[in-house]
Amino acid sequence: MSIDRAEVAGLPPDRLSARLLAYALIEQTQVAPRPELLDRLIDEAEMAGWGDVLVTLLHCRLLFRSIQGDDLAAIREASDAMIGAAQATADDILIGLALSARALFLMDAHSDEPGEASTDLVARAVAMLDDAFFSEDGGLGVRAVDLQAAYVECGQVFHRLDLWELEEEMYARAAASLDLPVPAKVAGVRTMTRRVLVVNRLEGATALTCALLEVGDRDRARGVAADASRPTTAERADLPGLWAMEMLALERLLDVIANVADLPGGPTAVSQEHFAGLAASTWPGYRACLLLAAAVGHHDRDEFAEAAALAEQALSLLDDYKPSIRTLAMSLAAAHSQDVAALRWAHHLAELRWNTRLAVLGAVRTRLAAARMLRQGEQLNRQAYADALTGVANRHAEMRHLARLRRREPRERLAVVLVDVDHFKAVNDTFGHGVGDDVLRVIGTILQGAIRATDLAVRLGGDEFMLLVDLPPGHDVPPIAADVITAVNLYAWEEIASGLRVGVSAGQAAGPAREVDALMRAADNNLYRAKAAGRGRAVTAGTL
Repeated sequence: MSIDRAEVAGLPPDRLSARLLAYALIEQTQVAPRPELLDRLIDEAEMAGWGDVLVTLLHCRLLFRSIQGDDLAAIREASDAMIGAAQATADDILIGLALSARALFLMDAHSDEPGEASTDLVARAVAMLDDAFFSEDGGLGVRAVDLQAAYVECGQVFHRLDLWELEEEMYARAAASLDLPVPAKVAGVRTMTRRVLVVNRLEGATALTCALLEVGDRDRARGVAADASRPTTAERADLPGLWAMEMLALERLLDVIANVADLPGGPTAVSQEHFAGLAASTWPGYRACLLLAAAVGHHDRDEFAEAAALAEQALSLLDDYKPSIRTLAMSLAAAHSQDVAALRWAHHLAELRWNTRLAVLGAVRTRLAAARMLRQGEQLNRQAYADALTGVANRHAEMRHLARLRRREPRERLAVVLVDVDHFKAVNDTFGHGVGDDVLRVIGTILQGAIRATDLAVRLGGDEFMLLVDLPPGHDVPPIAADVITAVNLYAWEEIASGLRVGVSAGQAAGPAREVDALMRAADNNLYRAKAAGRGRAVTAGTL
């Protein structure tokens, strides 16, 4: 989707269209960046309070800075901003996306941070994403698109680390999540993800297969090549013309290694038409793959001189972009040598590299398992103190917090806000309990956004909530209840159900934190007054 300069003056008025624009901007940034538009949209998303849109736009800024070759400090700054925005949404998929993006772009910026930093980041990301992937019932909505993007980022990190087995696991999850239902408006976003997966999965399988051949594991190389995920007829037809030719070059190499019967021209042929068609590719390595395929074909026939000559041609087209393809070409080029000692030394070095890679693979798998176990522990702890539906604190957490408040110093102050959803029974009766649950989830999110990490939002039961907010001494009491009313009124409830309108009433009281029980009674009285006055308003009369 291209973004016409005359058409886009700012964010669209609805959140879903804004997400779509943000996705389109990510795609366009890779070919024709518009940094001035990006900066303006980021400011507008912040002002609108659209955290999910902001995360996507900040992801786009991180991508732009990486493409521009900005220094490490700029990459870190952009990454920090994306992680901060993702954490503010409390959405684990967005947080996982931000963590994996940081790992990927710091690696691309040649960070001097140890490799453990990237693997720690991506392990935490995978643990979060797997929670959503394995536990959701398909009701992710637009978040399914974020899940796919996050898994692709994780896969790319593993590719950079030569951990191709883990790379394929990430892509397999992303491919499986492509079938999850999403809003019609963003369904087109999956087209680019599907194309990227076709390319990345073939490149990962090719890299692993070449590495296996180099260390002499011909049988496993043949199996990996045969089992590699190939594009379906529909996926192949959807690829841009040059992309399709590039993928056919990779498939040719895989087919020769897999000993596929009836290859056009036989395993030692190089299609000159295909070779010439790849001249427009930005990476000449795809042409090298055609030469390398023929070299493997000759090598399998013990025609080492012919194999070496073709491998040397391939080497002239290869760089460090895909190291295992290049080192396989070196190995085939050297196979014709009569220097037995040098060949033995080269093979020994290849085995050392392979064994080091396996050790890293094992260590990262252990780190992934540890991250999942830690995540499981965090989830169990959260479940003990969090409301299952809304994610805010439950009564158990409330009791613990109240006990602490009652022991506070006399000068420490607190605001208590009680919130009820207006006519909530009518919402359930009119739209169904599923929509009612969605309403409560949104209310929980709004309340969480109104407080800091040191405060507490509690679901008391049904549609009743409470905020316990610490107040700095010597300052005026902020209009917390009124701000909640405004946030609820401004929310786009139509996105949940056509015709849905939701309002809340709130009562607020402030005073010494140790008098929290009296403050709760005062806030309850104020809530009663708000309802009696017609609902949809806040009453904050009286301070202890």
